[in-house]
Amino acid sequence: MMRRSVISAAGALVAGLVGGRSADAAAPAAAAGAALKLTTEDRLEIQDLYARYCHGLDKADPDMFSSCWTEDGEFTGGRGPGRAADDRTPRKGRDALTNMARNGGTRHFNSNLVLTPTVDGAKASVYLLLYTARTVPPTFVETAIYDDTLVKTPAGWKFKKRIVWRDDDDITPFKPKPLPANR
Repeated sequence: MMRRSVISAAGALVAGLVGGRSADAAAPAAAAGAALKLTTEDRLEIQDLYARYCHGLDKADPDMFSSCWTEDGEFTGGRGPGRAADDRTPRKGRDALTNMARNGGTRHFNSNLVLTPTVDGAKASVYLLLYTARTVPPTFVETAIYDDTLVKTPAGWKFKKRIVWRDDDDITPFKPKPLPANR
């Protein structure tokens, strides 16, 4: 009888510990208005989101690409040399975003992902190196910084808003500073 009591007590202790961890991991921000805490799992899912975005575009896979966005997602592309200052009309909604992934032939390389938890999900910034794979050898196209708003949905992390700030665009808030003259 004593053995059964010890086993029952141990089982209750384990169940309480596991249950407590599950409740803590699933809990939203501790206080109203506080930023969410990004878990290791969240960070891995977000890295996977960035990879699926790149592969969806590069392989011309509209289904993969559109799965990266919320239904009301918004993308504002970069303004390259020779494009008008007002040529930054956002593409909004799943249909407009799906059409972005119909051509393929590029290679998006993202690096230096920085995540900042927010009340609604996360803000993110990542560097972009873009090549075209349609030339031999592949040709460098642009460098930029993505400025992202991410949300966690029942289907996982998604892009809510994405803005491309090209390094060769005079309106970018991330313009590299010139080198000192006496260098």
